[in-house]
Amino acid sequence: MMNRKVLILPSWYPTEASSISGIFVQDQTQKIAKTYDVAILFPRGVFYQDALRGRFGPKSQISQHDGVTVYSERTLAPLPSRFKWVYDSYYRVARRGFEKLLRDWGKPDLIHAHVVLPGGWAASKLGREHGIPVVLTEHSGPFSVHLQSECQRRLVRQTLTQVNRTIAVSPAMAHQILAFQNELKIEVVGNIVRTDFFIPAEDRGKCSSPVTRVLSVGLLTQDKGMIYLLEAAHLLAERGITSFELFIGGDGPERTKLEKRMRSLHLSNRCFFLGLLSRSQVRDWIQQCDVFVLPSLRETFGVVLGEAMGCGKPVVATRCGGPEFIVTDETGILVDVANSIALANAIDEIISRRFTFNPAVIRRSIDERFGEQAFLRNISAIYEQL
Repeated sequence: MMNRKVLILPSWYPTEASSISGIFVQDQTQKIAKTYDVAILFPRGVFYQDALRGRFGPKSQISQHDGVTVYSERTLAPLPSRFKWVYDSYYRVARRGFEKLLRDWGKPDLIHAHVVLPGGWAASKLGREHGIPVVLTEHSGPFSVHLQSECQRRLVRQTLTQVNRTIAVSPAMAHQILAFQNELKIEVVGNIVRTDFFIPAEDRGKCSSPVTRVLSVGLLTQDKGMIYLLEAAHLLAERGITSFELFIGGDGPERTKLEKRMRSLHLSNRCFFLGLLSRSQVRDWIQQCDVFVLPSLRETFGVVLGEAMGCGKPVVATRCGGPEFIVTDETGILVDVANSIALANAIDEIISRRFTFNPAVIRRSIDERFGEQAFLRNISAIYEQL
């Protein structure tokens, strides 16, 4: 018996220009492909800066990513947008790629879209036209980013009421969707955490350091709340707690501001910016740290928390949506959003060993709930209903 065909239609997916955009979709796809026959249809938007430099990339491209065929179609539609014609243009590009896919690969048994606009809307139209059930997973945070105009609200409502299943990656994400369209039935399936890759470091008999290594990794934007982590580090130093170092991985528009703030708080001797890190480098730094901190102002899930837990590390995170779904009393500490004092207190609890955590328990917690097998079990149950 041939495996059922599942077509993935993401709004975001890694490209050469942006290797981390939609990487969680790529991770899910690789796992799903172990059980189903999977292909990807990705209408690839061109960034404005690339268009201005004449770097448009191929109009159509078929490639292989880890054994999965990716049908990529270039679209110049400026998304997101308040105008219907932009989404119509995006849909024409998606349909063009779908017709090629039908000829080469055959008709899918199911379409799994990621993010309501534009991918989910295009998938729902393709599903209706071809009699194919559609599953939509929503990742966007906040969901209101899709509700900025009457046109967008209409397309979102149309999509949510026409797809066969809607999945949210956390209960907080589900509540946001229901606040807009309250009669929906929404299933919660967390993002996959690569517990096969994010593993505890090998014990080489190395002596433990007297310095607690605090790590945070993320895109350096205001939403990641790194300014509060810097202020928390300053508070700790003011209390006379000096047996720690803070490492911040990632890059983004707030980096210069954050580095300036670090210097003004006199943290240059204990705070270090690591820059943009590859996935392997993220794992290496997590394995070297003692505690991972995510001070975000909002998160729909928080995959990097799961990655740290996969390495057996305790975490400190804010109650900003996704972390409440991931972090338990056995795995870390949750604090209020935008609260430097609460962050400092939580880190202090770990530095002083007043709170201790079992690395094996931390890893088991994340693997059993969000590891590869857990994700495949949960998503397959939804697929098979259709």
